[in-house]
Amino acid sequence: MPSSDPQRRETAILPERGDLIAELAGRLEALDALLNRLEDAERQAADASEHLIRTRRWQEDTVRTIQEERARMRQRQHALDELADHARAAVAALAHHRSLPREVHELAVELQVLDAAGFLTRRGRAR
Repeated sequence: MPSSDPQRRETAILPERGDLIAELAGRLEALDALLNRLEDAERQAADASEHLIRTRRWQEDTVRTIQEERARMRQRQHALDELADHARAAVAALAHHRSLPREVHELAVELQVLDAAGFLTRRGRAR
């Protein structure tokens, strides 16, 4: 005889209902776990993207700093070469005198040392 209790009727109609609910609950838990992993992955991707942006800015700043330093070094090298050119010209102008002051001889030696040490460019040495 069929029962008048609606819950018993559904149980009688679908005897596997408990199994289906348990399976559905398991799948919902798995889906929730997947969603949590996806959210974690999205956060990690956002963090990585932020890190890449900061790294790129640092790289651009570093390149800019290196370029500025190279420009300063070229200016200093140019000034040193100009000074060497003027000093060589002065030594050459005084070279025809019989007796040169000690400072002129020292200047000539200092120019030779700078040239031998590689502090003067070829442009400076050519003159």
